[in-house]
This record gives sequence, C-alpha cells and structure tokens, in this order.
Amino acid sequence: MKEREPIDWSLEPPSKSQRKRDMTALQKLGQDLTTLGKKQLEKLPLPDSLIAALAEYQRLPNSNEARRRQLQFIGRVMRDANHDEIQAELDKMRTPDRTQVRRAQLIEEWGDRLLDGEEDDINAFVALWPLAERQAIRQIVRNYSKDDEEAARVHRRRLMSYIKEYIE
Repeated sequence: MKEREPIDWSLEPPSKSQRKRDMTALQKLGQDLTTLGKKQLEKLPLPDSLIAALAEYQRLPNSNEARRRQLQFIGRVMRDANHDEIQAELDKMRTPDRTQVRRAQLIEEWGDRLLDGEEDDINAFVALWPLAERQAIRQIVRNYSKDDEEAARVHRRRLMSYIKEYIE
C-alpha cells in the first residue's frame, strides 16, 4: 500500500470564512481610523482615496445606515492600502513613549513626596531643578489641606502642574 503525501494547504486560496474575517478586520481598522483627528491621520501612511473616504464618513449625518455603508466602503478601500503598515503606525501612535511614561511617574512621585514631606524634600527638589522657586512650592504645600477634600484636590493639581513645568 502506497503512503499518501501530506497535503500542502498553504497553496489553497483562503476559505470564504477567512476572507470574511479579513474584511471585517479591515473594517474594524477603518473604524479605528475614523476616531482619529486630522493631524493624527496625516501622520499615518494613508492613500488619498482612503483619506477622502474617511473625510466622507465624518461628513455623513449620524445616521447608522449611511455610516455603516461608508465603513464597508472604507474596508474595501483598505484592501488596496498597506494595512499592516497602517496598523503598526497606529499601534505605535497609541502606545505612549517610555520617556513620557517615566516623566509622568516622576511628576507623580515628586508631587506625593512634596505634599507628604518636609522642608528637606522641597530643598531636594530645588537642588535637582534650580529654576523652581522654593517659596512657590512652600506656599502650595502649606495651602494643601487633607481635611478639606475640594481644597486638597485643587492644590494637588496646582502643585502637579507646577512640577510639570520643571521636570523634562
């Protein structure tokens, strides 16, 4: 008895179900693109036909049927675009930069440290960022009161925005 050779399925065209899943994924990517602003869209490698289709989507009234059909059209236009590159750029755009994340953490840490701390913490902050004014920080920290929630929130926000100016 002769042994059968394994079938190489990669030579077969994709099934109808797979094609539908692919088209739905392109429509979903197109729908994600509709949530972006004009400046964000300019950063992506989009063909002119896709930009026009996205602009038309924004122009349409909030009627679900019209927007649904336009999303299908956007999915059709996406077939010709390099959607892998668009998806990669979109993911990169939505993922925050490590330096920005670290800066935000540093601001948060210093804010908590200054509000809970002593004069030494204020001196340490001014030593690291000499342009910061010791008196301004002292005044915000002094006005911060844990008893009054609303005032505490206001002064915490004021301190955080002050710290943001100096931590780069």
